Formats: sequence, C-alpha cells, structure tokens
Amino acid sequence: MRKALIHQLHLLRSAALIAVFATTALAQTPTQTPSPTVPAMPDDVKPIRVAGLGIRVSDLERSKKFYTEVLGLKVDAKVPAQGEPTEYLLGMTGDIRADGLIVIRKGEVKPGATEFGSITIVVPNGRKMAERVAAAGYPPARIVDGTNFVKDPDGYAIELYQRPAAAARQ
Repeated sequence: MRKALIHQLHLLRSAALIAVFATTALAQTPTQTPSPTVPAMPDDVKPIRVAGLGIRVSDLERSKKFYTEVLGLKVDAKVPAQGEPTEYLLGMTGDIRADGLIVIRKGEVKPGATEFGSITIVVPNGRKMAERVAAAGYPPARIVDGTNFVKDPDGYAIELYQRPAAAARQ
C-alpha cells in the first residue's frame, strides 16, 4: 500500500512538472501575426524555376578552379560577358538555360566564416514578382524593371532574376 501511495505521489509530481513546463513553453511562444491575404498568382508572375544559390568568395578565380576542376561543374556564364568577371554561373552541363546551380561572386568573406549570398529564382517579370512580395508585407528596398532583390521573413536574400530579352536574330 505504501509503495502504491509513493508511486501515485511521483506520478502527480511528474504531471505537475509537465504542466508547469508546458505552460511556460506556451507563454514563451511568439505571438503569430496574421499575414496579409495574397491573391492567386497569375501565370505571368509565377516563377519558372529555382536557378541556384549565390555565394561570395574572396578569390573568384581560385573558387572557379575549385568548383570546375575539383567538383566537376562547368561554367555556364561569366558576368560581365566581356572584361574582368565579377561572378561565374556554374552548372552541370555548361548550358545556363538548363542548369544554373551556383553563382560565385567576388566579394568580402569574413575570416573563419562563410557569407550567404542569395537564393536565385528565375521569374518572367522581376518587377511584377517584387511588387507581389511587397504586397505580401515584405517590401524590398527598391523595385526596378528586371531583376530585383527581396528578403524572406528571416532576412535571407532572394534574387528575382528576370532573364534579359533574347537578341533579335539577323
């Protein structure tokens, strides 16, 4: 009988502790704020595909050599196309329209850490998509025709990349 009573007291104490922890956890949960209603997405705004991840590198040519010679990626494009590059778009095939996977950009990298660049999403109209993101409550610093940069709820940069119009054939 005594063992049963001690067992019941332990169970009651455990239940009380669980209740205290649960109440504390609920009290510390951030309050959710309702997000604005986002209208249906028309086809001329829908993303085409996620194009890749952009990272900053301290030595562009050294990084290009690593990603191409060591990892086997191919250069899909050099930016700018003429002159000294500031970034390379790398993929598996060398065809930018098929597989852009990673963008390496010349930039400052903090010692001992890596710096996240941006997630790149190819869109048919950068301005329209940036306006949509702004209307959803995440306004970018500025909205321009073409490629725009917005931030997700955690502050990660998203590049809404609008491909340049193809040159007319002659």
